[in-house]
Amino acid sequence: MSQLQKIRPTKIELIRLRRQLVLAVKVHKVLRERLTILVNEFLAQLRESVEKRRKINELILPVYNRSAGLLGVYGENVFELFRRTTPVLTSILTTENIMGVSTRSVVLRTPGQDEAVYAGLKDFQTQASELLKAIVELGKAEEAILALGREIKSTKRRVNALNYVIIPRLSQQIRLLRMKFDEREREEKARMKRVKSILEKRRKLE
Repeated sequence: MSQLQKIRPTKIELIRLRRQLVLAVKVHKVLRERLTILVNEFLAQLRESVEKRRKINELILPVYNRSAGLLGVYGENVFELFRRTTPVLTSILTTENIMGVSTRSVVLRTPGQDEAVYAGLKDFQTQASELLKAIVELGKAEEAILALGREIKSTKRRVNALNYVIIPRLSQQIRLLRMKFDEREREEKARMKRVKSILEKRRKLE
């Protein structure tokens, strides 16, 4: 009966506990639904990450082969030229909202490209730019996976707390209060019977 000692055995307290239980059950339902949505989004992001990683693997080899070809034909100066003729990328750090989860993101902005001086350099610029964008997209997807994973863990903790601690505790407290009130009612009925019996005996004696 230790739980009953922590609460006031009154009708008002019983009403308050019942309201808390109703609210806890509703919150538990909402959180379970949210958990399902988060897990589905997590799996979708995971599949997307795998696809983006595959795309990067496809892009790396052509970029490497073209860079090796340019190096073989024009020497190391071609990369200095590439650096000077390739527009500087501007990266802007932002945040995205995925199913109510805030995740870090980045936006790349590129000005118009200069004309390539050497043959093949323009194609190399295009391929390298595409590879860089694919890497950024993969980073965004994996950051989303990490953020969703943290939110899933946090939501699951709250669901378990409601399911295994809060709701059972409130239910037990309500049950104990009802038992206490039933006990009081029985005692009151027994007392009334005794009083009635005493009064009847007095009337008979009169």
